[in-house]
Amino acid sequence: MPTIKSLLSLLRMTVVLALTLLCTAVQAFSLQDLQKQLSAHQTVQGDVQQKRYLRSLEQPLLSQGQFVMAADKGLLWEMRSPIASLIRITPQGMMHQDGAGRWQPVQQQGAGSQTQIRLFMDLLSGNTRSLSGQFTQNLQGDAKGWTLTLDPASAVLKQIFQRITIRGSRSVDQVTLAETQGDRTEILFSNLRINQPLPPAAQDALER
Repeated sequence: MPTIKSLLSLLRMTVVLALTLLCTAVQAFSLQDLQKQLSAHQTVQGDVQQKRYLRSLEQPLLSQGQFVMAADKGLLWEMRSPIASLIRITPQGMMHQDGAGRWQPVQQQGAGSQTQIRLFMDLLSGNTRSLSGQFTQNLQGDAKGWTLTLDPASAVLKQIFQRITIRGSRSVDQVTLAETQGDRTEILFSNLRINQPLPPAAQDALER
């Protein structure tokens, strides 16, 4: 009959073995694995909710909308409330749609907003390599649930962001941007549709 001491020893060994297996599984999921997983998404579309926490306000500013990403074409970022806006990012640059439906170059967009939208495009398409020169990257988790932490590496980005935290599973689920001056933005992605045909209007907008 096993003694209490032998049972405790067996329990410790079991715990150590479980932790070892867990750590091995976590370490096996690398940035290259994440890039491969995300780059398999030729298209990603869904809903987006953004909460903007400002030091000067007690309640966050809430905006909601939708997005469409096509890996070989670009990103459509549409906010529907409280103010409607539509931004398109392609290899040719960033544009917004005016009240007449015409696409106009974005010239007054802040550096933080540009970085934020381009970051989403890179992540959703699995282009983590483009982030390596701009951020120090730390990945934890596995393919079913991972967290990627980005710490700014350049002096310019350090003036804007303190840290960016991305959480996801099959795709990106949440992005938190902590800004240097103390404000914070949380973006939640939901109702994701991966590798599904794009709506005709979105397809047309990305091909113009």
